[in-house]
Amino acid sequence: MAAAHHADVIVVGGGMVGAAAALALARRDFEVVLVEREPPAPLAGDDPFDLRVSALAPASIALLDRLGAWPAIRAERAALYRRMRVFDAVAPGDLTYEAAEIGRPYLGYIVENRRVQLALWEQLAGCDNVECLTGSVPQQLEVGERNARVTLSDGRAVTADLVIGADGQRSWIREAAGIGASSRDYAVAAQILSVETAYPQQDITWQRFTPDGPQAFLPLAGSRGSLVWYDAPERVRARHALSPTELRDEAIRHFPEELGEIDRVAGQAWFPIRRLHAHRYWAERVILVGDAAHSIHPLAGQGANLGFADVDALDALLGESDGHAPGAARLGRAYERRRRADNQLVQSLMDAFDWGYRRRDPVTVAARTAATQLVAGVPPLRRWMTRMAGGQRFGG
Repeated sequence: MAAAHHADVIVVGGGMVGAAAALALARRDFEVVLVEREPPAPLAGDDPFDLRVSALAPASIALLDRLGAWPAIRAERAALYRRMRVFDAVAPGDLTYEAAEIGRPYLGYIVENRRVQLALWEQLAGCDNVECLTGSVPQQLEVGERNARVTLSDGRAVTADLVIGADGQRSWIREAAGIGASSRDYAVAAQILSVETAYPQQDITWQRFTPDGPQAFLPLAGSRGSLVWYDAPERVRARHALSPTELRDEAIRHFPEELGEIDRVAGQAWFPIRRLHAHRYWAERVILVGDAAHSIHPLAGQGANLGFADVDALDALLGESDGHAPGAARLGRAYERRRRADNQLVQSLMDAFDWGYRRRDPVTVAARTAATQLVAGVPPLRRWMTRMAGGQRFGG
């Protein structure tokens, strides 16, 4: 058996959430080992926009700022938005949420995922108490009375008091720790189009609900945007085979006039959508964060924010631990109490929105129209919804 290096915490998964978790722990003077197959590739200012983008809410931005990563993210093509519009393709419902109504300068920023990851890795590089193991993947997890041991496929081994699984929806750590999960595929897939538009930089993000699935516009820096087109998987696959010009014409034909003219489609991708919730967020010496613990319908763009909220909660609990070992079961129980209900609530709300807006029967259409009118006409309710649209967490 290979000799094992010892750390306080092993973080498996170096994406946005995993890198943030590793950095938060390092800032608390824990010895951290981060395991990630490939470090993020550099991204120059004139490179094409990354297709994967996120709408970061103020709470997520506050965490990234506290970790020292936000200035670099904001300086590189981050697009601020102050308004969020939600409207119905088959009914009169139309709502616009504005940051000014709740006394905020913005509702969020649209940022490229890889830029967030890069900024976090740059901060990690400056931490003497962080070691990044790349070029390999976990192969074995052994949990003993005194520590956990992770052995990589290249033979390297690390022991630690705590292992954090931040390795995504198909988490190896979750499976290795024997934590089950409930999951199901949604009836739609998501197609992402990176476009150049005739409009200059915008400060609004909008989403139109159609019976086939939502259509969303996310502003990017300059006269650019990201379109998210939810549709039946077979139609998404067929559009994926189109040329950029044909795809541009299809988007103009199917998206609302609010989009404006599309000059060109600069890139595209598509992926299926799955809902997942782990039966538990922890096992002996193991804690799950981000998509390893929960993934939701991305129609409101809250997935990354929920993952960062997990990190924020875990960081706060470690700050309250009074010197208790990070692998203590009490930490796992407290973390799950703090995060599970919030994640479940957001997950259920997204499912309800998806179900309600996809139905065409008169009763449901009338009900959602009435609900929209209620929110629009009751200022306290509208302000609460605006805070939710801006990513305010529900607890902890």
